[in-house]
Formats: sequence, structure tokens, C-alpha cells
Amino acid sequence: MEERDEAEAVPGTRLALFFNPYVQIGVGAVLSCVAELLLKKGATSAMQLSWLPEWLGASAMTSGWTWLGITAYLGSFLSWLRVLRLLPLNIAYSLVTVAQVLVPLGAAAVLHEHVSGLRWAGIGFVLAGVISLIHVAAEMEKDS
Repeated sequence: MEERDEAEAVPGTRLALFFNPYVQIGVGAVLSCVAELLLKKGATSAMQLSWLPEWLGASAMTSGWTWLGITAYLGSFLSWLRVLRLLPLNIAYSLVTVAQVLVPLGAAAVLHEHVSGLRWAGIGFVLAGVISLIHVAAEMEKDS
């Protein structure tokens, strides 16, 4: 709880903004997306170890990309714990689905993966849902 008190002690500071739970949802979603992209890079660039069965995928642990991805996941996890302390789970979990938008965007932009038109339509629906949830969350904040 100390961390929250420090961040909110000086309203309007960048620290207070960074520790805002809604900003932390965004930070966590971006870190989760980055983690997925790094893990994909690690899984595809790692050399296969002959003594490990290929189906385990454990050889990806030899790649630095994989370890960077694990580190990004750890950062996302810490953001998520912060969010869970401050927001109702039903709001937080619904908003974090923005990662479902970021990962395909990142896969297309960074990994040059094909994303079908139907998938883009689904991404649009998810994004519309997240935007409507932001409005609900804002109304809840006003009422508090």
C-alpha cells in the first residue's frame, strides 16, 4: 500500500499517472504483447538440441529472445498485480483484452505474419468492446 500512497501523495505527477490502474492495464497489455513477440522470435531462432525431443520446445530456452520475453511477462505480471489491488476484477479482466488487439498488430508489423480480414473484423469488435468498457469504468469512477 505504501507504493500507492507515494504515487497519490502528489496528484498530477508523472509517477501518479504511471501508477494509475488504467495506465497499468495498458502497460501490462503492451508488455504482454512484447513478451509474445519475443517468445515467438526465441522459439523460431533457437537451435534445436539433439538431446531434447523437438515437441517439448525446450530448446527455445537457449535463446536470449526467449529470456527477454520471460522478463517482459514478469513486468506484465507485476502491472497486473497492481491493477488487481485497485480495480474490480470484472472491469480489469475485460479491459486487459486489449492485448488481443495488440498481439495480432505486432505479429503483422514486426513478424510480418498474415492477419486475415475476418481476424481484423474480430479485432475491431474486441476494440469496440474495450472502448465501451472504458466508458463504463469512467462512469463508475465518477460515482465513487
